[in-house]
Amino acid sequence: MSRIRNVEGELKHSLRLLHPLLRIVGAWPYFVPTSVFSTILKWCLIFICYFLQLLLLIPSFVYIFGKETNSRKQLKLLAPHINGLVQLTKYTFLLYRMHDFKELMEVMRNDWLNATEENRKIFRENAEVGYKALLGLAIILYSSSFCNRMIIPLSKGRIVLPDNTTIRLLSTQSHFAFFDAHRTPNYEIIFTLQILGAFVIYTILCGTLGLTSLICIHMSSLLRILANMMIELSDQPDTSENAVHKMIKDIVEYRTKVKKFSDKVDHIMSYISCLEIFNGSCITCMVGYCIIMEWENSDTFAVIVYVMFQTVCMFIVFTMCYIGQLLINESENVRQTSVTLNWHRFSSKKVRCLIPVMIISNYRIKITAANIVEISLATFTDIMKASIGYLNVLRNSVE
Repeated sequence: MSRIRNVEGELKHSLRLLHPLLRIVGAWPYFVPTSVFSTILKWCLIFICYFLQLLLLIPSFVYIFGKETNSRKQLKLLAPHINGLVQLTKYTFLLYRMHDFKELMEVMRNDWLNATEENRKIFRENAEVGYKALLGLAIILYSSSFCNRMIIPLSKGRIVLPDNTTIRLLSTQSHFAFFDAHRTPNYEIIFTLQILGAFVIYTILCGTLGLTSLICIHMSSLLRILANMMIELSDQPDTSENAVHKMIKDIVEYRTKVKKFSDKVDHIMSYISCLEIFNGSCITCMVGYCIIMEWENSDTFAVIVYVMFQTVCMFIVFTMCYIGQLLINESENVRQTSVTLNWHRFSSKKVRCLIPVMIISNYRIKITAANIVEISLATFTDIMKASIGYLNVLRNSVE
């Protein structure tokens, strides 16, 4: 019993950042029956998250497409809201597939409980990599969002328009048809709600990327354990038929288990990965255009802000692709281990049994973006190249 508590404590420690992020937005699944109050609270959180996101997006789109007529300014204002729309879609998908994510988490919990101390060490070490990546991402996202959404608008103070009207900048340019958002207390209320909406959007971004990295790193751990099992088979001193047969049987069963888990992960996570690839490509392209536009206007402060925004976008895409590359590397390690087994130590009958092990190990485990492209560092360079290409098209098409 104490062992189970210790293992569950280690698992909770590995989720110490992801759990509060998803729980804030009501996207953390319940693993035990809960009270009516907890269920109501969860649905209230979901309702509030949708309300804040829509309050941020809808008035902004009304202003961009209904009030603003300059195409360059429209593009400049639209860039951050593409991210908001993508995160809203990801949030909806996450809630819709909540049961599937719960099953994946339960499989991970069972893997931790059934693992040996040596294998749990692998889980802990890899989980720490995911935690550090998520922590760095959260710090960069929230700090840049705080600067862009709060400090910059407030630092502008009151602005007097040519018609002698005084306004104060909101977190994002918005249009409200039924009231004046620049009057007190409307301004303070809308400004606060927009800040909270941005907080929800970036929390969803951190949470979904953290969930993706958690699952991918867990698969990487499973593959490393599989490679260790193959090495143990190759180097074990007991080459009797029964001992070798048992080891091969365990390896095949474990590899089948990893394959089933990876197929389910790819089926669920590929859509989230596809949305994030699309988001990264669009935002990188549009922010790059804004940097060029502000550079031509000699607005140094705006250039610095957009460069910071561009760096954050690239870091998000790089983090996702790096986690995917770790999974590919472990899969390649399994393949290399399978073809370098000391098969000559076994009988010819058992050597033939190793052939299926080598064949299934050649199947590379990876995550994809909607089964279109695999998530890897090579994909990151492709995204950057595509963004530059789209940027050139954008410069030539937008007057």
